[in-house]
Amino acid sequence: MRHLMARRARPGAGRMRAILAARRFRAAQGGIAAVEFAIVLPILLTILVGLSEYAHAIDTWRKLTLLARTVSDMTAQGDTQNPISTTLVSDILASSTAVMRPLDASTVKIVVSAMGVTLTGATLIPKVCSSVANANAVKRTVGLPNDLTVPAGFQTAGMRYVLTEVSMAYRPMIGSALVKIFGSTAGTVTLKASFPWPTRGGAKVAPNIYTEVILPDPDAKNAKPC
Repeated sequence: MRHLMARRARPGAGRMRAILAARRFRAAQGGIAAVEFAIVLPILLTILVGLSEYAHAIDTWRKLTLLARTVSDMTAQGDTQNPISTTLVSDILASSTAVMRPLDASTVKIVVSAMGVTLTGATLIPKVCSSVANANAVKRTVGLPNDLTVPAGFQTAGMRYVLTEVSMAYRPMIGSALVKIFGSTAGTVTLKASFPWPTRGGAKVAPNIYTEVILPDPDAKNAKPC
């Protein structure tokens, strides 16, 4: 009994036990590493998913830009007749399937407009001279648009060019729910691209020195030169 009381009364025993416990805690590196990994893993996964989604969206936008460029280029070459034949325009618009592959082009909206800069007055406001669109889109109204300006390099009186505008609803591979949180009920983001191209085919219409193409329209008054 006296021996037990002496052990209990030994000074510094509690402090020694605390030191030993602290040493054992520091030695338990496996548990600390597991906790750190559990904290960092969600962050790393979020970064990985974000980078993958960003790369996929950029690739889709690049495809749209390439499509706009291709359609503008082919349309600007004109046809053996002016207005361009409906068959040729349909073939040009159908090129979206090949250009967008392997992406689905069934929801892509394409609007092609023959644009003109007036011979007099301001050269920053273009005129829509004629316009066509695929089945998913609505063509532009002939006249002065309120949402377009003449691109740099085309701001010359009398200039004629073709403007192709494309867009599509992009659905993120993983983040659709997050997109809905930010206001899109469909869980998609609209990607857009446009590309102007100087007219190379068609015919000159006096007194202008630039050639222009005319896009077909069932309404004859909308299929005229600028």
